Amino acid sequence: METVSFFQKGIRYEERGTGEPLILIHGVGMDYTMWQMQMEKLSDQFRVIAYDMIGHGGSEHPPAPYSLSQFVEQLAMLLDYLQIEKAHLVGFSMGGMVAQAFTLEYAHKVKTLTIMSAVANRTASQREAVLERVKEVKKNGPSATIEPAIQRWFSEDFMMKHKEIVENVRNRLKQNNSASYLASYTLFATADQLLFPKLHTIEVPTLIVTGEEDIGSNPKMAKQMGNDIASSQVVIVPGMKHMLPIEGAEIVNETIHSFIEKQSNVVR
Repeated sequence: METVSFFQKGIRYEERGTGEPLILIHGVGMDYTMWQMQMEKLSDQFRVIAYDMIGHGGSEHPPAPYSLSQFVEQLAMLLDYLQIEKAHLVGFSMGGMVAQAFTLEYAHKVKTLTIMSAVANRTASQREAVLERVKEVKKNGPSATIEPAIQRWFSEDFMMKHKEIVENVRNRLKQNNSASYLASYTLFATADQLLFPKLHTIEVPTLIVTGEEDIGSNPKMAKQMGNDIASSQVVIVPGMKHMLPIEGAEIVNETIHSFIEKQSNVVR
């Protein structure tokens, strides 16, 4: 089925395929286009929908400050508009926070939850590091954080072999609205404090994935989330940094498909 792009109710989104709905939520500073390789592959089995979060891309850019509840209600509005009663959720990085918050609020709308490359329970030093990046954005704008982000997100080997892909990510980051990005990044820097104490209440089948070499959303965080969410499994992808949906697209697609297929065969 050909990809179709829409813009409705202040939300830009794209969908492809038929089957059970699978919602993809991007990370801070990115937009729905980061999921291109997931949409191409997973749309063979699912109705795949990717959208731009508040303050990103073609979706609405309300004034700061932002709250997690705004992002949760945006997703709820999109599901209602698309007449989707229940969906599989996949959230990457900040999108993983939104997916967690949505599941905490609307568990009855979530078939499975995939939390990918997401932070949890930052230590004091980890929180200080991300807050320093917030200060950098306030002082010098979003462009000041782009090159350090690229270095954190991709392996050196991938950057050498796939310069065009990395350049596309770099260009996407350059297009961010300064005020919206600052508001989003500020929320990203603090939201794990709100979410982590509540994770033990999630009962939805959950997949937690991160890269072995991801220093921000590290394996220890993934395992902590796995310990707190009863019906969960943790996958650590060897040799990968942060940008799993792009650099690790093949293994990500297979892992998501296998997890959902396994859950579909479980009698509950």
